Amino acid sequence: MEWMVYSLVMKEYENIELKSKIFIEDAAYSKLLSIVADNKNKLETGGIIIGYYDEMCQNAVITEFTKPPEDSKAARFRFYRGIKGLKSLLQQCWKEQNEYYLGEWHLHPNSKPIPSATDVAQMKKIAQDKKFNCKEPILMILGEVAKIRVISLSICKNDQIFYYDEKSRLREDT
Repeated sequence: MEWMVYSLVMKEYENIELKSKIFIEDAAYSKLLSIVADNKNKLETGGIIIGYYDEMCQNAVITEFTKPPEDSKAARFRFYRGIKGLKSLLQQCWKEQNEYYLGEWHLHPNSKPIPSATDVAQMKKIAQDKKFNCKEPILMILGEVAKIRVISLSICKNDQIFYYDEKSRLREDT
């Protein structure tokens, strides 16, 4: 039997206190940047995060950032993520790749990616809402500071918000 070794280059984020990491596949990050580039009006935008956890449920891998659903509402300093099409997308992701909802992402155009009180309250609500089936939702905010993209990545765990710091890029295995 011949073994195929697949090597993905990913962004890696770590929270030392939780001893956990969040990885973002490059293809997912590229798609996110494409979604943001299409945002010509510079309004807040966002979507959901899809991926999976490792066997120990300690580290998350983000495989996809969705576009905002059609029924979303965007403004300069506010974004309401709609739901149209998400249920069938998540069912398909689970069925085909064993991947599922991990959390939310949104853009703070021309602003720092600092979670607002509304963002924190939403993450806590998602963690407690059985419909989401996500006890530890991830929140990613993409900000733009002096024309440089900056990411804030956090997780809501036990009603607290924990932040992740970016690590150096992983190298391909040989």
